Amino acid sequence: MARREAPPLPIVRLTQSGISPVSRFDADELALFPAGTEFDMKPRTRRSLPQHRTYWKALSRAVEATGRWPSREALHKALKINAGLVEPILDLRGRVVGMQANSTALDAMLQHEFQAYFQRAMADLSEAIGYDALAWMEEA
Repeated sequence: MARREAPPLPIVRLTQSGISPVSRFDADELALFPAGTEFDMKPRTRRSLPQHRTYWKALSRAVEATGRWPSREALHKALKINAGLVEPILDLRGRVVGMQANSTALDAMLQHEFQAYFQRAMADLSEAIGYDALAWMEEA
């Protein structure tokens, strides 16, 4: 017997005046529930792909200009660790045996979280290399 697919959940948008259905379908779906029903919400704000590309371009330029890191991925890891985006690695007894950098992948961080990380990472990188890590953008 085939498993039935659940109908899509209503989508709402946060506005100045509160939360509103995104479409007529969403409004109709919400109307099926009694007043006072509580919903779990998941933000759907998309990450900025231009910002994502800018981040990696800045890291590439810093690696090329300084030779301080073996790759942009190594610099990325160093920036995440510096920003405290880490979690402990525990052994079977619960002892910390190391640290692992968290992901900043598109599906791992919301846009506002990446925005805060991006600003901190670019400030930290600029300080480390002694010049504005985003200055190359002005050249283009």
